[in-house]
Amino acid sequence: RLHMIRKLWKSEDGSFFFALFAWMCFCWFRYFERTMEFYNTTLFALSYRYGFISRGLLGTMWELLDKITPMSLMNYRSVYLFHIGVSILYELVVFLLFVTCYRMCGHRQKPMMRYLICFLAVFAYPMFLSEEMFGRLDVYLYILVLIGVLCILKEKWEWVILPIGLICICIHQGFVFINANIILVLLLYKAITRKEKRKKYIALFIGFFVLISAFFCYFEFFSHVNGTEIADEITTNAKLLSEDGESYNETIVRHEILGEDVFQDEMKYHIYNYKDFPVFLLLFAPYIVIGLHFFIRLFRTTESWNRLMYLIIFVGAGTILPQMILKVDYGRYMFSTFFYYILVVMVLFAMGDIRIGVQLENTKCEIKERTSVPLVLLVYPVFLTPFYDVIISGPVHWLAQHIFHP
Repeated sequence: RLHMIRKLWKSEDGSFFFALFAWMCFCWFRYFERTMEFYNTTLFALSYRYGFISRGLLGTMWELLDKITPMSLMNYRSVYLFHIGVSILYELVVFLLFVTCYRMCGHRQKPMMRYLICFLAVFAYPMFLSEEMFGRLDVYLYILVLIGVLCILKEKWEWVILPIGLICICIHQGFVFINANIILVLLLYKAITRKEKRKKYIALFIGFFVLISAFFCYFEFFSHVNGTEIADEITTNAKLLSEDGESYNETIVRHEILGEDVFQDEMKYHIYNYKDFPVFLLLFAPYIVIGLHFFIRLFRTTESWNRLMYLIIFVGAGTILPQMILKVDYGRYMFSTFFYYILVVMVLFAMGDIRIGVQLENTKCEIKERTSVPLVLLVYPVFLTPFYDVIISGPVHWLAQHIFHP
């Protein structure tokens, strides 16, 4: 076994994945802040004991675990330790996706796949370790979505996408706008390119879309009928789960339980967004330009029918726009945007999309011609991440504050 480990370590593939695993571990030491905000603990107080309410699945499962385990779980420490395990699971699922995509590539495609993996790893691994994002419901959504993506990649157990969609929408109805686009676009791509299985993928696409849309409408418009009767009890339970035993997130209770519009209450956060977003566009301009150039060249070198397919992929991230207009978590939305584009391109490349592969090589060559040190493009985001929730990232917010409040 030691001989096999040494042989793997000396191989190019082994060295790469050892380095990737080391980066994953480094992120824990560098970014993990060892605390969990009461916004995230409040969500464990919501359960279906009060009816089929919005975001109630997590609290329901937690109450079930509390009943079947000998120790009490209705406290901050239990929630905190549980989320350490969930965060580790998320990072391992991301790692599994990287390994799967890499193994599906031919020898000539592996160098390009390494670039894509490294780029996504810079954003993905530190994302859920900060105080703001540790324990966020998004971590469950990404775990489940990536499991669905792995099923699509391997073309096995693809029917599981439907229950995944149902679970995700019960965890957080924002899944419809932020994460579902990955599954929908990949299913549509398969429906267009896999003629022999077209009916199967069309059925999966329609089933997934109808299911999450129906449940989204229910949670947004019909799940608040008994809100005033249960709000006080949920508030009391939420306080017990917080670190100080006294805090809870009022916005969650008002919006998810009472069905109130909290747009005006979040106005100060909208102001943060209006200042941070232009700075974000400035700091991340190189990647925005490269991405636009990549898709423009892809459209120009593709015949009409396939051009429509790539156009759908390009606009797929547009589902995040309603959230950006109505909500305030711009850090989450920017992460979802980067995650969507890098992941979808990576998956299509792993599935053998020739046009994607050719354009990736062309883009790499152009970057090398115009940049003396192209690896800077992989290192540069390290200094601008991790993304947070309302604040996009520390450097982005710091610069925005100095620009707009000199």
